Amino acid sequence: MKLWDLYRGRDYNIVPTLKRIKEAVDYVGNPQRRFPAVLVGGTNGKGSTCAFLERILRYHGFKTGWFVSPHLVSENERWRVNGNQITDETLNHYIKDLKGVFERFRLTYFEATVLIALLYFADQGVDVAVMEVGMGGRWDATKVCGAEVVVITNAERDHTRWLGKNVEEIAEDKLNLRVPGKPLVIGSSRYPLYTRAMELGAENLVVAGADFTYSGSVEGSDTFLEDYSFQDLHLDRARLGLWGKWQVDNAALALTASHLFTDLDPSKAKKALEDARWEGRMEVLREDPLLIVDGSHNPYAIAKVVKEALRVFDVRILFTGLRDKEWELSLQIIRRHTDTVYLTQVSYHRGESVANLYKVARQIGFRKVEVLRTPAEVWTIDENVLALGSLYLVGEIKEAREHSVI
Repeated sequence: MKLWDLYRGRDYNIVPTLKRIKEAVDYVGNPQRRFPAVLVGGTNGKGSTCAFLERILRYHGFKTGWFVSPHLVSENERWRVNGNQITDETLNHYIKDLKGVFERFRLTYFEATVLIALLYFADQGVDVAVMEVGMGGRWDATKVCGAEVVVITNAERDHTRWLGKNVEEIAEDKLNLRVPGKPLVIGSSRYPLYTRAMELGAENLVVAGADFTYSGSVEGSDTFLEDYSFQDLHLDRARLGLWGKWQVDNAALALTASHLFTDLDPSKAKKALEDARWEGRMEVLREDPLLIVDGSHNPYAIAKVVKEALRVFDVRILFTGLRDKEWELSLQIIRRHTDTVYLTQVSYHRGESVANLYKVARQIGFRKVEVLRTPAEVWTIDENVLALGSLYLVGEIKEAREHSVI
């Protein structure tokens, strides 16, 4: 049994609150008090930042817990110890053991995943947990971990239904992740994140471009962090295991947060950055012809990925969108860089219909639009492809390979 099966068909009225998860963790003995945590939030880049962070801490001798959200193919991806996913047997144990707790406190699916993570990491005796925020900050269940260091990568338009109608409100929501007396690392010294942090009187700020500095470059298929400096830690040039100019920012944030948690050894840190891996982020699934998948799903992220990827790689774009995302704007951004596109629809219930995708693509001037009946059909295309627009798209493409639905 998987947790998702337990929640399938349930229609909880999700009222934003921390009351449910706080009462639940208290009921099971507050396992979050048995290990320190680093909490990572932000609109884009939090998963990659966690991937760098976890690897850095593990390479410095810490037994790591790593909470991931969302999963792409297997639910087991959400809970990891020293990089290894939880086994089916262990996950089933926690689901059966905690089922009554989920029901007693009417936990949402995400709150249940957090509760499992806290108990699992405590039972495994981790030295530190890297916790990826689900959404926003003010009401996110991961806040109960009581982080030693908090990271906010950026604040862009996404989840406007829940977090706010503009970037100022979204930034404020995310800044509610901060913990009194603990460092808050933010990925920008500019509007809106830094500006709003100052207006809110945020303390113990550690700011990219001010308190720590760096540069970086993309050279073909290689990405490098260069001239990184924070306190007594300096790295001249470090190859990154994740591709893209934006990964330079994520790596710098991870280094800074790690160094605030423990003193870093430069050679171990460089090796960790090079060995870092993160599924579904410019992940190469096939080399000939090239098939790359990326989880970018909002206009800001898609703009960065498409611009950089088309500069380096000779690829066609496969795109999809979810109904509650600004997929029309994302499609317009793609059109600025190319006049051909593949479109498909994911099976997830919030997936936008391929008919609507096609209609808008034609309206905004794509010269060539081809439709795939399912994401799995991308495996039959005999040309280089970059698939993006939704993590559900990434998951269905990867699942098709694993289950040989090609």
